[in-house]
Amino acid sequence: MKRKISAILAADIAGYSRLVAEDEEETLRRLAMYRAVFDDFIARWGGRIFNTAGDAVLAEFPSSVDGVRCAVDIQESIRARNLAYPQSRQMLYRIGITVADVVEREGDLLGDGVNIASRLGGIAVPGGICVSRTVYEQVSNKLSVKFDDLGRQQVKNIPNAIHAYRVAPHPAAIAHSRASRQVSAASRRNVLLAGLAILGVVAVGSAALELYRHGSGQNSLAAGSALVTNREAGVPFDDTKIRALAASQYIPLPPNLRVTPPAASVPAAVAGYLGAWGGDEGWNGKGRRMILVIESVDESGTALGILAQGPPPDVSNPDRRAARYRPIAGSITDAGLVFTLAGAKYTFRDTSDGLMWGRWQTPGERDNVDLTIALQRIN
Repeated sequence: MKRKISAILAADIAGYSRLVAEDEEETLRRLAMYRAVFDDFIARWGGRIFNTAGDAVLAEFPSSVDGVRCAVDIQESIRARNLAYPQSRQMLYRIGITVADVVEREGDLLGDGVNIASRLGGIAVPGGICVSRTVYEQVSNKLSVKFDDLGRQQVKNIPNAIHAYRVAPHPAAIAHSRASRQVSAASRRNVLLAGLAILGVVAVGSAALELYRHGSGQNSLAAGSALVTNREAGVPFDDTKIRALAASQYIPLPPNLRVTPPAASVPAAVAGYLGAWGGDEGWNGKGRRMILVIESVDESGTALGILAQGPPPDVSNPDRRAARYRPIAGSITDAGLVFTLAGAKYTFRDTSDGLMWGRWQTPGERDNVDLTIALQRIN
């Protein structure tokens, strides 16, 4: 048997038995969808799933930093997806993370560390993350997330108390979640369709047909008295061309990029955001260059993908952050695609002519930043 030290992530769904009892088919369908979110983010952060059982997921990471980053991204992505459902039907994961010496046997991991990660997940609130003291000490000065000290916790079948810390939710996420609970999925779709005319993304005749070439499936959308149906076979996505542009601009990208064709129930204007966007222009015409890839959208307007940025354009630029890419989870509404990263708000609007207009706003009264950029579809 092989022993090693790993960061262990354990996750399960709060109230899963009740959700299954109320609507088994719908719960299992969404479980598969949310499991795909786990698969995607765990792979992106260099981890692997070593066991699953029912609604539970067990994964390992080479570092606690990557484990916590992955957990935060998973919870944000699932939180955005849950906005399409009433509060009683939301599927909320509880995640626990620890670092431990474990035994590997035929790909599975065994030992107290796996049990401790599961118990930490049990301490977490639905939609939350709890970590051990070791994880907290390793990541607290490396990540921008904040922690609440929960003190020593006595948990089932673990003889010694565990010192636990909770990852504090971002205030913007709390406010957004509370506001969104007041709006049903159906009303959100109505708001989207009503706002499209204002944005100018709904057009009649050839302009509308151009818009529909961005998506796929059998979606239809009314614009006044005109009804246009999208019957195109796929979403424009040229991985070779995207990576060539990224390499020329020194923009890092994840090893795997994919765009999932939208379901037939996804409005064509929402599906129009799918694909990759980039170009030669930087923020405000002189800042960092970037590539935006929207990999999936659903009928509620939830969008998942990555945002990648290049290095600062010159040594005098005050922004010295390294080139990087980050997973994103946002909502497509009448304002466009909106998401937050590190407290900054991003808004991107598809103009239906092959351009995506973006805006980046940081909060605060003194050091706020407001930048704009125009991206072209990469196909």
